[in-house]
Amino acid sequence: FLPVVALGAFAGLRAAETERMEWRDVDLPGGFVTIASEKAKTKARRLVPIQPNLAAWLAPYAKRSGKIWQGTASDLRDARAACVKTAGVRWKANALRHSFISHRVAATQSAPQTALEAGNSPAVIFKHYRELVRPDAAQAWFAVAPEAPANVISLKSEAA
Repeated sequence: FLPVVALGAFAGLRAAETERMEWRDVDLPGGFVTIASEKAKTKARRLVPIQPNLAAWLAPYAKRSGKIWQGTASDLRDARAACVKTAGVRWKANALRHSFISHRVAATQSAPQTALEAGNSPAVIFKHYRELVRPDAAQAWFAVAPEAPANVISLKSEAA
């Protein structure tokens, strides 16, 4: 479930797109998530840059293959409902995607660039997402990362 959350929050994928995605669509070394036209709501292919924090969240899954979400759409809804209940928050459909777009347009200061990444039009980005988030909040959003880097062993010595 964590990769689904990370891809929604930090790459702006729609829930339905994530259900159709495969690990081969995530190019960590190349730095892009590819949403093929047949997997996109708008039927238009797009490339979303992988931000450093997203790379950190997905690093433990780098060697996986097959579908990102292995279960059914119902399984995904159940996992999300359990997570939301545990967290004690309300859920809005594609809430992570909406947060991504609001924060990304604040970070880039570019509705056209954000539109390309999100699979929307610049007009939609400008109308619904612009100036909802300040650049400092966007910087904080894209700094949310795992506490410890994945698959890294600290070699700090305990010299006296």
